[in-house]
Amino acid sequence: MPAARSLLAAALASAFALTATAPAYATEPAGPPPLYLGLDSYLHWDKLPYLEIGDRVGGQSSADPGGSNTDNVTTFGASPFGGRVLFDQAGPGVVTFMRMQEEIGGPWATRNPVFLAPLKPADLGQTSPTTTPASTLPYPLSLNVNQSQGSSIVATSIPYATNMQFMSSAANGNFYAMYRKLAVDTPLPEQTATATSQATALLRSAGTDIAPKDIPTAQGTVALPTAGAAVPVASIDGSNQLRAISFHVPYGQKVRFGNSRLRIYWDGETTPSVDAPVKYLTGDGAGVYKPAGRQLVAGLPANITSDGSTYMDFSLYWPMPFGSNARIELVPSAAMDPVGWSVRYEPFSDPLSWVGRFHANYTDIPTPQAGRDMTFLDYQGSGKLVGTVINFGAVGATLEGDPHIYVDGSKTPQLAVTGTEEWGMGGDYWHNGNQTSLPMAGLPSSTNNPAGSDVDGAAEYRFLIADSVPFTNHLRVDWEHGVVNDNTQPYKATMLWYGTPTVTATPTDQLAVASPGDHGYQSPSDQLSPLTAAYEYTSNSPLLTDTVARMTTSTTFTMSLHSNNAGAFLRRTFNSCVANQRAKAYVDGQPAGTWYNAGVSRKTGYDGHDRCWRDDDFPLPKSLTAGKNSITIRIDNDTLNQPDRVWTAASYQLFSFDW
Repeated sequence: MPAARSLLAAALASAFALTATAPAYATEPAGPPPLYLGLDSYLHWDKLPYLEIGDRVGGQSSADPGGSNTDNVTTFGASPFGGRVLFDQAGPGVVTFMRMQEEIGGPWATRNPVFLAPLKPADLGQTSPTTTPASTLPYPLSLNVNQSQGSSIVATSIPYATNMQFMSSAANGNFYAMYRKLAVDTPLPEQTATATSQATALLRSAGTDIAPKDIPTAQGTVALPTAGAAVPVASIDGSNQLRAISFHVPYGQKVRFGNSRLRIYWDGETTPSVDAPVKYLTGDGAGVYKPAGRQLVAGLPANITSDGSTYMDFSLYWPMPFGSNARIELVPSAAMDPVGWSVRYEPFSDPLSWVGRFHANYTDIPTPQAGRDMTFLDYQGSGKLVGTVINFGAVGATLEGDPHIYVDGSKTPQLAVTGTEEWGMGGDYWHNGNQTSLPMAGLPSSTNNPAGSDVDGAAEYRFLIADSVPFTNHLRVDWEHGVVNDNTQPYKATMLWYGTPTVTATPTDQLAVASPGDHGYQSPSDQLSPLTAAYEYTSNSPLLTDTVARMTTSTTFTMSLHSNNAGAFLRRTFNSCVANQRAKAYVDGQPAGTWYNAGVSRKTGYDGHDRCWRDDDFPLPKSLTAGKNSITIRIDNDTLNQPDRVWTAASYQLFSFDW
C-alpha cells in the first residue's frame, strides 16, 4: 500500500473521512476546454475528463451494412495495389485506431496525401524498432498478431490535413477504423518523435501504479461483515481529482471481493455515478484468479495484480474530478475479513464546466431478445465513452455480434465494428481462446481457466483514450448477440464513461428538401424522388420512406443557430447507396471544407431490405459561425475525377456547440 503523503493523511489513515482545503476555482472561461487529440491525449491523459467541443467522432468499417455477418470485402473500392481501399476520408482529421484481421491484405499502404512507405505486418509491435515504420509504430502503438492474438493493429494517431487513404495489397477482411473529423480551423495535433516516445513510455507502464506519487493519500482498512450491506470507505471534501483507488485483498477473498460492488457519489448526489462490480471496473468481467506468467489485468487505467498466494490488488487510475465531495463505498458480495484501501488525489482548479464526472454502470441481460441489439448504455448529456468490459458467456459464435455506438441522436451508428473480439483487439476468437492482457484491451480470463480456479464465463475489456468516443447530447451503446441477434447466451457488461447532464450541442434548425419552408432553399438541379429503404448496419432495421434530392450543381439554404456558439455541425440524412459523394461546403461564402462520403453502391440486407439511409455529421468552423444567429450554407457538388457524381440529401439539421 502507498505511504501517506501528508501529516493530515497520516493522522487519518484509518479513519472514514478526509477533508482537504478546496483550491480556488479558475474563472469560468469564455470558451470551451482545449482539445487534446492524437498523441496529445496520452501526454495530457489527466485531461481525459475534458468535454470535446468542435470535433466529431466517426468510423469506417467493412462490417456488413446489411446487418448480417457478411464482411464487405469491397469496402471503399479497389486500391492501386490490387487490394482494397479500407479507409477513405477528406480532411482535416485524425485517425485514432485501425484494425486488420490477422495479416490479411498486408502489406498496407497509406496516402496522406502522397503514398508513404508500405507498412508490413513485421513492422508492427516492435519493442526495439530498427526500421522507419516501426520507429513511429512501436509496441503498443501497434500490435502484431501474436501480441493481440489475431489482429494487426495500428493504435497510434495519424493526423491528415486534406485526405487520408489506407489500402491493402490483397483482399482484406474485418477491418475497422476510428477517427475524428475536425473543422477546417482546428489545428492538427503534432506527430513528433518525442510525442511518440512519451506516449509509448506511458502505455508500456501499463500494469503498474501510474498515478502521481507526491500527492495526498488517504488509506486504511475497511470491514465487510455482511453481504449486501453498503460500507463507507472514504469521503474526500474539496475540489479535487482522484488519481488512484486501490484495494489490497487477502488472496483467499479475491473472488468475493471481485464480485463486490464499488459505488462512488460525486458532489452530494444521492444516486452513485459509479456502481459496478469491482472486477468489471478493473478490467476483468469473468473469473478472478492469478494466471501463470502474467498478471490478470495489466491495463493502463486499471489493473488487477497479485503474487498468486497472499494478496490481490484491484486498482483504478482513471482521473476523476469533482467539485466538493467524493464519497466511496463498497457493497460486499459475501462476508469478508477487512481489506486495505488507498485513495490518492490532487487539487483540481480547472473550471468544472469543462469536465464530465466519471461514471460506470452495470447491465445484466440473462436472455437477450431475439432480433434486437442489447443496450448497455443510454445517456442524455455530454461526455465521452472511455471503456467497456463485457462478459459474453463463452468464446464462440456469440462473438460475431457487432458493437453499434450512436452519438448525439444519429440513426446511423458512428461506430459499427466487425465483431466483439475485434473490438477487444483480438482476432479469430483470440486464436480460439488464448488469454491475453494488453495495455488497452484483452481477454484476461475465460472458460479455459485452469482447474480449481474461478470461472465466470468469458469477458473482454477495451479501454479508450486517444480513441475515446465523445458525445455532446446523447450516447447509446448497443451490442449484437450473434450473427443477426440470434444467440441466447447471457451477457453482463460495464460501461465506463465521463458525463455531465449539460448538453453542449443543441439542434437549432432543420430543413427537409421536400418542404424547405422559409429557409431560402435553392437547388436548381434537384431531382426529387421517394426512397424506401432501411438504415445501415443493424439486423432489425425497418423500412422508411422519404423524399431525396439528387443534386448535380449547387444547393443554398439559411439556417439559424445560437449566437453564443463555439462552432456548429451539420447533419445530413442521405441516400448512401449512391457511391462516393463529395461536395465543397461554404458558410456565408467562405470555404468550410470538403464533405466526403466514400462508399459502395446498392447494399441489400439479409432481410431483403435495401440499406441506404445514413446520417452523417460535418463540423463547421467556429471562425465562421461565432456571434451569428443564422448562417447561409452552400453545398457545391464536387465532380473531381468523376464527372457524373451526384450529391444526395433528404434533410439537413444544424447543431450549435453551446458555450
